[in-house]
Order: sequence, then C-alpha cells, then structure tokens
Amino acid sequence: MLKKTSLGILLLLALLIVISYIVIGAKDKPLTDDVRAQAPGQFAQLTDGKLHYTWFEPTTENANGQTVVMLHGLYVPQLMFISNAQALAGAGYRVLLVDHFGHGYSDRPSDDYTRAFFAREVSEILEVVNIDGPIILAGQSMGGLIATQFTAAHPEKIDRLILFVPAGLEMHGPDDNLGAKLLRTRVLGEWLWRVVGRKAILAPPQPPCDVCGTGKLLDDVYEQAKYKGYFPAMLNILRNFSMRDQDIYFEQVGQSDVPVLAIFGERDETVHIDSAARFKKAMPNAQIIIMPDGDHAMNIRHDAKVNAHVLAYLSAPQPANGK
Repeated sequence: MLKKTSLGILLLLALLIVISYIVIGAKDKPLTDDVRAQAPGQFAQLTDGKLHYTWFEPTTENANGQTVVMLHGLYVPQLMFISNAQALAGAGYRVLLVDHFGHGYSDRPSDDYTRAFFAREVSEILEVVNIDGPIILAGQSMGGLIATQFTAAHPEKIDRLILFVPAGLEMHGPDDNLGAKLLRTRVLGEWLWRVVGRKAILAPPQPPCDVCGTGKLLDDVYEQAKYKGYFPAMLNILRNFSMRDQDIYFEQVGQSDVPVLAIFGERDETVHIDSAARFKKAMPNAQIIIMPDGDHAMNIRHDAKVNAHVLAYLSAPQPANGK
C-alpha cells in the first residue's frame, strides 16, 4: 500500500511538472512577418535567420563619414542604446543598432549561441549593410565581450572600440553553484528556466542605489518576451557563451593597434568592479573610466554622463591603442 501511495505521489508530481511546463509560456506569440512589419528599422536574412537592425542617421550638414555599430547585452534589445545612438547621430556619426539573435525582433534560432555564432552574426550584418571602411565598434556587457572577440579576430576592420561594463572578466555571483549546474542540466534545466528564470527576467529592473540614476529600460524589453523562443534563447546563451575569464581576447586586442575606451561602474551588480583591474592588465594602453555612481545600466540611467565621455573620447586624437 505504501509503495502504491509513493508511486502515486511521484506520478502526480510528474504530471504537475509537465502541466506547469505547458501552461507557462502557452500564451507566447509567434514572431511573424506581420509583427515584424510593425517594428522600426529593417531586417537582413543571414545564415542563422532574420536579423533586425536600425540606422540612426546624422543630418547631411553634420555627417562626419564615420559609422558606429553598437552591440547590446544579454536579455535586452537594441533599444537600450537609443539615447546613446541619438547623441552620436547628433554629433555627426552614422549609428547602426542590431537585435542579437534571440532578442528583440530578430529570429530565435535553436543553434548553440557560441562565440562562433555571434562572430558570424556580426560579420554577416556588416557585409549586408555594406559599411565602407573601418567602424567604431561599441558594446555593452555581453555585447562588449562580443565586440572584443570580434575586434581580436578582425582588428583591421575596427577604427576604435568602446566598451560599456564589458562582460568576460570578473562577474558577480558564482558560476559553479547548484543553481547554475541545474540550469545546465538538460530537461530539468529547461523546466527550471521556464518556471523560475522567466519570472526573474520579467522583474522590473531597479537601480541598485540611490545615486545610480532613475532611467528605466523601455517597455520593449518586455515586448520581446511575448514572442516564442525568447526564453529558450536566453538559456541557450547562458549555457553556450561563457562570460567569465575571457581575458585572452582582451589581451589580443591590447596587443593590436586598435584604440580602446572602457567605462566601468563601481555600483555594477553584474560585472564586478574588479574587472577594471583585469582589463587594465590586459589593455594597459586603453583609456579606462570608472563611474562611482555607475551601475550595469549606466548608459541608460546616466546617459548624459556616458554620452559626454564617449563624445569626448571620439573627438580627441587617438594614437593606436594609446601607444
């Protein structure tokens, strides 16, 4: 009798797990061409799917002939850069924003989101938009690591590199605790991510301190999550794209002739401030700015300060990598 009862409880738990997995996310909508038709910008058909991109253009009188390509971080779409792109376009730069695969209005392919995957994405979109000459490449958090890896592989294509709180060095929180290991476990990890991860991502982002600014991400951060494939893509990235201890790529850029600006925040709750010291070791000639009131979203919460730093850096003559 006891064995039958235990078996019944296990079957009930299994049924509840299956039901919860099906119910959660059941209302996610397909990302159709009709949905894309309402999105700003354009779409490019790349090897791994349709990629969404948007141009911010300077006025004809103000254009300086230089192009800035901006790569956003994990969980958020290209719109995190709107204020920065507007400031750059106002200063004469042509600015390209993209939604990484898995984000925004771009496709959510099921391939492993590895370093090679993102390198292919960046290479192909640059080819599609037919940018003439070296670009100014910028990236935030995960996008900063992608930008660094791309620069390490193709320094001849990069005029300058700008990094906002780049991932790839020292991150907050352990990467080998039980929760992280469970998320990497097939089937169980998918269920945990669907039940717990979804809720965590959708929690409203709040500044970590009173002086970190009040600017909030746009509603489009949540809009992208309404479409099928977004949450599996985020888990895919966490499993396949390492954002810790990638010093070798920063060192390779440090050995190149590409000038670099990096901005870190002392209040950053994602990228540990110790990353700045590791970054300095890898790129001793780079220009590094540490904002005491900067958190992980400082390019939004302190956009005026960040924009001023970036424009001052771009307007100053720069020897190759500070050499």
